[in-house]
Amino acid sequence: MYVGTLDLIGDHVGTVAALAARHVQFARLSRTVDLTDRDGAAAVTALVAVRELTAFGIAVDWTLRLPEPGTGTPDDWQPLSHLHPPTAVIRDGAGGLGGSGDDIVVRWRDSFHAAKCGYRRGPGFIEIRDRRSGSFKRLVIRTHQHDELFRALLRGLPETGVPSSVIARYLPPGLIHRAGRFLWWTPYRIRRWPLSTTIP
Repeated sequence: MYVGTLDLIGDHVGTVAALAARHVQFARLSRTVDLTDRDGAAAVTALVAVRELTAFGIAVDWTLRLPEPGTGTPDDWQPLSHLHPPTAVIRDGAGGLGGSGDDIVVRWRDSFHAAKCGYRRGPGFIEIRDRRSGSFKRLVIRTHQHDELFRALLRGLPETGVPSSVIARYLPPGLIHRAGRFLWWTPYRIRRWPLSTTIP
């Protein structure tokens, strides 16, 4: 059943929560998420929407454009591999470093599962569980000093608004991701913890 078209301007985190409350099960992004765009604002808005849709278990039809081979890392899609797999990946100069777009889509679909990289919040801390690399990693972040920054990163913000110490700590492990001149928080909130918190 078609429920309409939404513009992802403003509070897109709240917009996706409203869709979930209406029991929406499928969404489509009409524009390609372009990681070659030097600005990055549109890409981050779309990626945040995909993250939130994934968190609610809503399937997403979306297309991703990656930088050409050689300008990123061999698996530059891995920091996003916890998101619902894209329908298509566009990569000019297919093959070589990182593989073709079709290869990436197959690998992404094959490796995707629920709660692959997510977080839960408690009083003054965030617990992150990350399986994107194939091995389990757990991190607990004390948030007393950075609570407002965390809320801003959930929606994405210009890199100039993020302390260099935060970038140095959370960009390498992929907990924040850079698109153009913007940064955004990659793990999604796990609303139903799939296993006991004592099990890795």
